[in-house]
Amino acid sequence: MHKELLNNWAIKISDIDIKNLSKEQAQQIGRMVISNLVVVIKNQNLSEQDQLDFCDKIGDYQKSAHEKSKHIHLTNGILRVTGQKNQHGEEGLFGHTSALDWHANQASNKERKPLVWLYGVQGTKGSRTSWINNKLSYDKLPQDIKEKIKDKKITLGYKSGSYSPSKFFNDHHHEHVPFNLVHTNDAGLTGLYFPFLQIFGGLEDDLFETLKQHVLKDEFVYHHDWEDGDVVISEQWLSIHKRWAFDKMDKRVLHRIGFDYSKC
Repeated sequence: MHKELLNNWAIKISDIDIKNLSKEQAQQIGRMVISNLVVVIKNQNLSEQDQLDFCDKIGDYQKSAHEKSKHIHLTNGILRVTGQKNQHGEEGLFGHTSALDWHANQASNKERKPLVWLYGVQGTKGSRTSWINNKLSYDKLPQDIKEKIKDKKITLGYKSGSYSPSKFFNDHHHEHVPFNLVHTNDAGLTGLYFPFLQIFGGLEDDLFETLKQHVLKDEFVYHHDWEDGDVVISEQWLSIHKRWAFDKMDKRVLHRIGFDYSKC
């Protein structure tokens, strides 16, 4: 297993075949995800079951809970992220060609799965997804800002047009569900839980804008230019991600699994 740092913080792993990894090797990768926030694995050729089996070695994966979401599920656990239509003429999740702007997985849900698996199946070349490392961005905040935010609670929600034009999700703001802005994850890393384009409450406008401009600095961002066969796994407390606009979303297919690291 060869490891290489990308942009000084994300990890790229090469010379492995995911479907042949032991449980211990998979869990080692899970620990890398929660400590480095983004892990990239190239040149994979995986069945649907291969993908689920790998994630299941690390933690429990999210299954479909609603009839409304049935058409975006390839299997009970894998979501289709694509504009490509299925046999019923239905697109997958976030099939629009415009940007899927900075966000985290189900940000307002306390019970959400904190890891996201993305697997490039087809038509991915030319598309880009980027991640922000909000452990590093927090480390480099001025001390006076750290003092201002140390006890801040935030609330989150979704509104079509905030980071996506999709109307698949119900508009909401869970004002009764507070989160710590300064969050420590299960690897002991402390940083910002700051999905700033979700519906957002709890911060003064000037402080919100200061943090937003800070986390967008190039030194905190990893850009991934997709190729078919790529896997990118990310931790969703201290990172957020963005899919840039792509005209060929009806040809691009990603598989997405939300899961946790309960078995690591």
